[in-house]
Amino acid sequence: MCEAKAYIINNEGKEELLLEAVSSVKKEGDKIFLRNIFAEEKEIEGEIKEISLTKNKIILKKKG
Repeated sequence: MCEAKAYIINNEGKEELLLEAVSSVKKEGDKIFLRNIFAEEKEIEGEIKEISLTKNKIILKKKG
């Protein structure tokens, strides 16, 4: 099984790895909740820029 990797756009506009083996993504208002297969969780305030199912890649951007 191929789990997705989540990246966040940094201040220079480049992708930085945020979380590997992402199994779920949940958006509530401005918050995005990520969880992986190892039960690690990340929470950011921002937006989803792109989800590529063929590349198993999630790109997020922080608010502000």
